[in-house]
Amino acid sequence: MQKRMGLIAFGIIVIFALIWWAGIDETISIVRSTNWKYLSLAILMQALAVIAWALRWRVFLNRANVRESLSRVLVAVLVGIFVNNITPGARAGGEPARMYVVSRGKDEIYGRTFATVMADRILDAIPVMLFTFVAFKYALDLKIHVILLILSISTLVLLLILGISLLFSFNERLAKGLLSRLLSLLKRVFPHKFAGVEEKIEKKFERGIMDFRKTLIDLSKDKVVFFKTLFYSLFLWVVMMLRTFFVFMSIGHPLKIYEVLMVQMAGIALGMISILPGGIGITEGVNSALYLSLSLDKGVAVTATVVDRFISFWLPTIVGGAISFYLSAKGRKA
Repeated sequence: MQKRMGLIAFGIIVIFALIWWAGIDETISIVRSTNWKYLSLAILMQALAVIAWALRWRVFLNRANVRESLSRVLVAVLVGIFVNNITPGARAGGEPARMYVVSRGKDEIYGRTFATVMADRILDAIPVMLFTFVAFKYALDLKIHVILLILSISTLVLLLILGISLLFSFNERLAKGLLSRLLSLLKRVFPHKFAGVEEKIEKKFERGIMDFRKTLIDLSKDKVVFFKTLFYSLFLWVVMMLRTFFVFMSIGHPLKIYEVLMVQMAGIALGMISILPGGIGITEGVNSALYLSLSLDKGVAVTATVVDRFISFWLPTIVGGAISFYLSAKGRKA
């Protein structure tokens, strides 16, 4: 925990260094001139993205006969976002966290819920790859070599993550190993809930392996589920692009939507492989540099990036963290 907090502190220092480099006075001046109507629209887009994610996952849950209210699924998604954002690397910590929120107290659905989480993660790669391809085309037409390079790296990383996810999902031995790792993550996130019952929970997880594989195969064959979830995925990514678009509108420096698309797609995988939790500092630095490649002023590039990250990273993390601590405190009292 101390190491993780140290990394987060380092990332925050990087952000402040970035603001200092861009010019503190200029950054404050740009923020003061913010158009609150467009900023409110940016926040609304982020909220819609989270709701779309919850709706998408709920389609998978319903198909797997795991019946939960939208509010419960939304809570699980926010808890997952919080854990993802404090987890270094490929952001895998949020999956077991949201699985636990939905499955707790219902031992028989662990395997099915885990299958929906994996299906949700795998399907998300489709719109990402689609938008990355479109971004690559624009970057190629405009001959922006920096963005082309990072888009290429991002594509390779995303394909690698997708391949690993598929491999773990359909290989029983690897799936058992993955469940074991997820269990250890859950014990760190909810230590009081798992104290003294680790062995019991682990046996339940092992019994859920067959249920997990059957559910995942059923989900992959259902075309109605595929198209419904794909619609929510596409909607989710569109509103996230619009969020950044409105952020730039709010500071009086509008960008074309394809410029936002290029930068967003280029930066996504780099944040996923960052050793810093949630890519704190790294994502801000990379995105600012990419906006500079579009001939933006450094003050505008840094300010827009920091504001956009506050909306997309810090606000959901704060909300998800508050919910996580509430559930943890409630669990201790139970």
